[in-house]
Amino acid sequence: MTEKQKTITSRLIFPIGAVLGALVFIWIFGTAIISPSNTGWIFEHPDDTTQHHLGWVFYRHTPWTFPICMTDGLTSDGAVSCMYTDSLPLFAIFFKLLSPILPETFQYFGIWGVVCFALNGGFGALLLSRIKNNIFFTSVGSLFYSMFFPSIARITHHNSLGAIWLIMIAMILTLDHDRKYKRSFTPIALWTLTCMAATLIHIYFIPMVYFVMAGYIILVYFRDKNRLKAILTFVSSTVFSLLTLYVIGAFEGESSYRDGGYGIYSSNLNTFFNSMGHSKYLRQLNTTQGQGEGYGYLGLGMLVCCFLAIIIAITRLERKNGSVIKNAAAYIKKHRVEAAAFTLVFMVSFMWAVTTTVAFNQKVIINVPLPRVIIGGLSIFRATGRFIWCPCLIVMTTALWLVSKLDKKGAAAALVICAWLQYMDLRNYRYELHEAYGTVKEIPENIPSQDWEKLSDGVSEIVFLPLEPDYRAEMQLYFDLGRLASENDIKLSSFYLARSDFYSIAKYADDQYEMLTSGSGRTDALYVFFKEETVPETLDNFEVYHIGDYIFGRVKK
Repeated sequence: MTEKQKTITSRLIFPIGAVLGALVFIWIFGTAIISPSNTGWIFEHPDDTTQHHLGWVFYRHTPWTFPICMTDGLTSDGAVSCMYTDSLPLFAIFFKLLSPILPETFQYFGIWGVVCFALNGGFGALLLSRIKNNIFFTSVGSLFYSMFFPSIARITHHNSLGAIWLIMIAMILTLDHDRKYKRSFTPIALWTLTCMAATLIHIYFIPMVYFVMAGYIILVYFRDKNRLKAILTFVSSTVFSLLTLYVIGAFEGESSYRDGGYGIYSSNLNTFFNSMGHSKYLRQLNTTQGQGEGYGYLGLGMLVCCFLAIIIAITRLERKNGSVIKNAAAYIKKHRVEAAAFTLVFMVSFMWAVTTTVAFNQKVIINVPLPRVIIGGLSIFRATGRFIWCPCLIVMTTALWLVSKLDKKGAAAALVICAWLQYMDLRNYRYELHEAYGTVKEIPENIPSQDWEKLSDGVSEIVFLPLEPDYRAEMQLYFDLGRLASENDIKLSSFYLARSDFYSIAKYADDQYEMLTSGSGRTDALYVFFKEETVPETLDNFEVYHIGDYIFGRVKK
């Protein structure tokens, strides 16, 4: 291949992978979900995405301020950053700038989904080009990254977490640790931009990127002997990540950054081959409660690829003089810095995902009790199971690297067969998702419009009473009223947020409840009660409405 052909090939690798990734998204979800005017799928399947969308709607209607992502109207304790509604600040800011020319009904989460899949495929191909600069290999191989089961599961559930391409960028930069750039600060800038992008997409990607960066720093520091570059990469990335968090309002208010669930929302040791019911061929395995967050199923095609990769590795080691173990030890010794970096990144992210409560299926094998203060600090990232995506991508890339060691025809055949198996394994899950999201749906009307008009007349705030620690369990209630409130410029006293100052909003609710029960209720408030027994029964000027499963109250004017 001539230099010109190599250049053309290199330029085609990313766009081909991106196009294939976008096509995979359309094959799975259809095109209706992408339409900005289609919000039916968001409300028909109430979940975290509903929270994200409503957060964006309230943010869109909030006047610009600094920090730039502050959102009014969601809680009684003041403005909150849209990062705490997981409204994808990167897109929220961009589309808020365009808000004057956008239609009143507008959602960008379908757009984000197809963009994510395109970038997963594109950067997956780019990552594989570091192994073998061959369009066929990178294109077919990229399908494993765009058909990554955990990403597919996230797009309709917690869609900002579908951006595994951020981890892949970090892996590419790590493999390029000794690359010669025209300007020495280029790799530092690329790492910094990647970390800033992570802060603008979802905060969980920050430690994931840093885990991979740890491997990069080891290589740069010990292999390349460039200590200044290693230090500057970490310092620049950290400073600008914190600055970005400050600009979008991450540190505003009195919200607690801690939450319960550390050790519960973890990853099971069976995660790589537990389909959680999404595989056409492999049955669902048991887990402990809450371990859906640690979903890391690789897919049948990739599992076969991994099995093949193990055989290839053993066979190649057997060809040399001595035993397999002796040859493996010699290889590791020769590449000890790379092995150390690889092991550190894999083991730290894997152990973080599994936590100190190690379980296989439903059996807890190890449970290391930790002091409350340590658990409190770790619970900032309580859904630790998500960190299994780093080991998943490392395993996938390593398996594809070993398969590429076969002869040209053998590697091509193995790759195609494994990709076909991945496709076959995905078909049932794809059918379910396509049925659910492939057509435009009407927004369900759990509160009839005529009843809402009567309830909301003259209302400036919806007050939820009284507030208990598990108030976020009333997800459907908050989403129904949040949608209606956002359409009528009505504030909420509390909302389903990722982080909130419970003490503050609970005290506000208690104060409002005391005012109401003492006969000083507000005529501009729509009161919502979680339980029948909390509804005041002795107030003469108070009218109670039962609509569906919800209980409302208004003070007569």
